[in-house]
Amino acid sequence: MDPPPLCLNNCSSAIDKFLCPKCSDDCLTLSEIEGLILGSSPSQNSSILEIDSITVTDTTGKKNNNRCKTCNKRIGLTGFECRCGDVFCGRHRYPETHSCNVDLKSIGRQILAKQNPKCVLNKLEFRV
Repeated sequence: MDPPPLCLNNCSSAIDKFLCPKCSDDCLTLSEIEGLILGSSPSQNSSILEIDSITVTDTTGKKNNNRCKTCNKRIGLTGFECRCGDVFCGRHRYPETHSCNVDLKSIGRQILAKQNPKCVLNKLEFRV
């Protein structure tokens, strides 16, 4: 009887079914996906599309944030993250310099409206 195959880095144990943590997580997600396919309706095309969308989001999840989005300058630890989600150097950190698409005026107005509720007094109460 052959021993079960190990992961490439020999980082597995019998507890993890001879899979390293990354491979065991991938195995769990694949088993969940298979459960969705078997438990779904007879139309298999929609379930296949769901699987494709899941795998695409996993592969594009990592993002390289060590360069300025505008000038492509290496920024290292001194980068500034904008509300639009991109990272910029010191020169392009302000929304005006990198043509940010976030509407900061409306966000500020919403914050002020929440912090300063309108106080209205009943004017008829003081009349005789």
